[in-house]
Amino acid sequence: MIEFKKVSKSYDSQTNVIDQLDLKINKGELVVLIGESGSGKTTTMKMINRLHEPTSGTILIDGKNIMEINPIELRRNIGYVIQKVGLFPHMTIGENIELIPTLKKWDKAKKRKRTEELLDLVGLNPQQYIDRYPNELSGGQQQRIGVARALAVDPEVILMDEPFSALDPITREQLQEELLKLQDELHKTIVFVTHDMDEALKLGDKIAVMKDGKIIQYDTPENILKNPINDFVEYFVGKDRLWKSPEMVYARDIMKKQPATISLERTPAKALEIMKEKQTDYLLVVDVPGDRPKKVQGIITPKELKNKTTSDIKMKDILNKSYHVVAEKTNMVQVLNIMKENKLKNLPVVDEDGYLKGLITQTTILNLFADAISDYEEA
Repeated sequence: MIEFKKVSKSYDSQTNVIDQLDLKINKGELVVLIGESGSGKTTTMKMINRLHEPTSGTILIDGKNIMEINPIELRRNIGYVIQKVGLFPHMTIGENIELIPTLKKWDKAKKRKRTEELLDLVGLNPQQYIDRYPNELSGGQQQRIGVARALAVDPEVILMDEPFSALDPITREQLQEELLKLQDELHKTIVFVTHDMDEALKLGDKIAVMKDGKIIQYDTPENILKNPINDFVEYFVGKDRLWKSPEMVYARDIMKKQPATISLERTPAKALEIMKEKQTDYLLVVDVPGDRPKKVQGIITPKELKNKTTSDIKMKDILNKSYHVVAEKTNMVQVLNIMKENKLKNLPVVDEDGYLKGLITQTTILNLFADAISDYEEA
């Protein structure tokens, strides 16, 4: 959808603000550009709509070089939301939202219908707000109008330049949630600039960490959190980030990958043998033996084995079918809640097809916390 190819930007012949930047943003992704002041994140974003023009290299939107598009027409087809909103104070809310449709010569009825739809979309009652003026609205409400205006002509690409940074923490969090809801519904291609890693982790499908006009790491929030590419990214993310973002830790990160299992046709004697060998009192009963993909059928604990010693008894006869499983991408907060609510010490992890992938135990959770504490102390 958007692609940078060896793009550089300089304001004199000596210094590149952006240096040979390569970046590919897929259709429907929300990509966050983050970095310290002067890292080049805002310049990178503003080159997309030619508010800054590249010194060298190529920027493509849907395969077309933006330098071959009239800059005014380019900007009219790209939504743009900035920190201070930029609403015109002498125009009503409706007139502000209708600005680009007016420039595109939409008729009055079509403009009004679209404006009412957008006010509904951003959670503001059209009858209550459409004829009011910006100074009659709170900062959060004005920022919602800014988002609505950016969506007016239904652009495929939206640029957001630190849109929530001037708001109080509660309003900011509310608007972050609203943006996520909108994105789930609209699937726009959004480039979002911020200096706040918490915001980046919450919003981004991908994050580009920038420094000195270059992208140091471009990855999913999960991978940047868990596998920072170097000391700079690790410092920028913060070693204690796992404590602040437990929702970024998934069941697959916590689980033991080779839990003790037993197949349906095995006997109690075999179950006791496996328990002794694996030093566990918890077996997952699975549908097939060996190394083939398995599905959990139930569980076996010493309770099920009590007074069951004859060889004619099989696991299928005595297994406990009262158990819970979680998906690989269930986050740690949800895992802990499930275990607490159901008083569980063990929790099988399965893939999207229901095949066993691992087992979360109290020990695996404690090990995760121990590692995080160790990293924090070292920092």
